[in-house]
Parts: sequence; C-alpha cells; structure tokens
Amino acid sequence: MSVSPSPTFQVASVPLISLRGNASQNVANVSAWLADAALKGISLVVFPEASLVGYGDTLHLRRRELATLAEPLDGRSIEAVANAVERTGVAAGVGFIERAPDGKFFNSYVVCIPGGLRRCHRKLHVVEHPGIECGEQYTVLDTKWGVRIGILIGADNYLIENVRMTALMGATLLVAPHRMIGSDGQGDTSLQRFFPERRSRPRADHGAVTAESAGGADWLRRSLMARASDNGMFVVFSDGSDTGDNQSSPGNGMIIDPWGRVLAESASSSSSSAMVSAAVDPGLIAGSVGQKCLAARRSDVYGPISRPMLEPSDAFEERRSTASRGSIAMSFAQVSRARGI
Repeated sequence: MSVSPSPTFQVASVPLISLRGNASQNVANVSAWLADAALKGISLVVFPEASLVGYGDTLHLRRRELATLAEPLDGRSIEAVANAVERTGVAAGVGFIERAPDGKFFNSYVVCIPGGLRRCHRKLHVVEHPGIECGEQYTVLDTKWGVRIGILIGADNYLIENVRMTALMGATLLVAPHRMIGSDGQGDTSLQRFFPERRSRPRADHGAVTAESAGGADWLRRSLMARASDNGMFVVFSDGSDTGDNQSSPGNGMIIDPWGRVLAESASSSSSSAMVSAAVDPGLIAGSVGQKCLAARRSDVYGPISRPMLEPSDAFEERRSTASRGSIAMSFAQVSRARGI
C-alpha cells in the first residue's frame, strides 16, 4: 500500500525517566505527556525502550521477576496507553516486556494510533536477559500522515542493515526507542551490548574503543544522522533512563530529517524528562539523496551482504577464484644483483 503526500505534522520525543517495576505510574506519566502533546498539536509521541517497565538492564533479574514485569499485548498497561491515545487523539509508541501467548518473553515496542490501530515490534538483537527471546521480523505500518513508520528498538538501530531493511519495506519515518546501559566509568553512558559473553568478561582490547566504551552516545548520535541521510527517512529517537540506576545519565530525544539534519534535540544533561518536537514535512522525503540512492541500488550484486563476514584471506581467495573471463593472474618480483663481489 503506497502512501500519498500529506501536509506537515508534528512529532515529539519524550526521554522518559521511568520508575523501575512501577508500570501503573509509568503509564500515568505517559498519559500526562500525551495530554500535554495534544495541547501543542502534536500527532505522534515516541517514548523510550522499556518505558513502561523502567528497567534499563534486566540481566540480574530472576526469571520469576521478569515474569512479573511481563504483560501481553492486550494487557492492562497497553490498554491504558491505548485509551489515552484515543482520549487525546495523539499516537504513542511505548516499550514493555511482552508475554506472548506461548509464554515466551520479548523486549517489545508498540505504536498505538487513534482509531484502534496497534503495531508491535519485537527487538531483534537481545542480550539483556537469557529469558528474553529475539524477534524475527521487521515492522512497518502505514499512517494517514503521508509516512510509513518503521520500528527498531535499542541495538537494532546500531546495524546498518536493519535500518536499510525497514527503508526497503517502505519506511520513511523510523521510530527509534533506546535505553543507554550504565556508564563506562568516565562519565559517558554506554551503548547496549551485542554479544552475551561480554556481560561478564570484558574484552582485552588494550584500550580500544568498543561499542560499550567511551564515546557511545556521540557515536549513536552521528550514526542515526547518517542512517537518516542514507535512507532518506525521518528518525525520531527517544533515549530513556530510570530512577533505580544511579550510574545512568538522563536520556535525550532527537528528531532528524531525511537529509541527516537534526531538527530538534534535548539536552542530555537535563535532570528530568523533557519533550522535544519538530515538524515533519513528507515532501522532503522523495527529493532526498537517500531516496535517490535507494532507487539506484544494484541488488543483483549484493548477494555477499547476507553472509557472515569473511576473513581477509578468505576474501582474497574468493576474489581470486572469481576472476573475470579472459583474465590472467600475474605477479612480478624485482630482484637486484649485488655488485662488486
């Protein structure tokens, strides 16, 4: 289904400071923000990853504690948020721990739109808790605003391929909820982890900058700007924190246009949640360089992108084994003869 151009509309990001394990209060805070957004003429508000749960890092929770936090998609908290959406006329995206009908747990994010529409995304790259499963599919939904929304949670946004896949599915506005995990010990918040083994055994990289070390927040900011530009899409980023994590800095919100320009951004030094908003003009999408690059893709030569990364030697062997027809492999060596012996 294609979307037709629509007038400019307002979106907002709220880097909510959640209360750990207090879903009812977190829902009440979300509802209050939606009421405020309605007064400002905002159409969509994006809240952080796990915003209803409040836990930034669930690794040390027992499974029964995780089960207590989890709710089904039609549970009390999501129903309350959906009711607030209908009451205010403002769409909302919120994060929670989902208990699926088969009993599995997921780090999920649901976008509720006035009129009863809900779309849920399950996080693809999960290392937060061994009891939380990884999602297996990308999520997009059409809207009346002239944009198609894609959803990626936390570390889902770190990988270039994930953002590109949502763009290839037609997403022109990426909802990017996030939650920084703790601190690197030098005052900078750390990015989420990629691999489970890094939870208990730090890598010996002799001071190298890794995904979980210094500069994480700055890297993520620049990365999101690049992804918006690469794919010709708007990005609405909302980074959360919670009252129970003394090492976590307050989160921030950011809205980026299809040219990679930051339209609005909150100060990460703020001591409380703050809403930032900006106008989204769907007319900027089609003319962006990113959209032109998408149209110019040569998918016939992208086969290797779906394979694991090759070692440098393997990559050389592969190139050598696929020489063009009629070519001859040649090598040269220059040897100097010693004189005066």
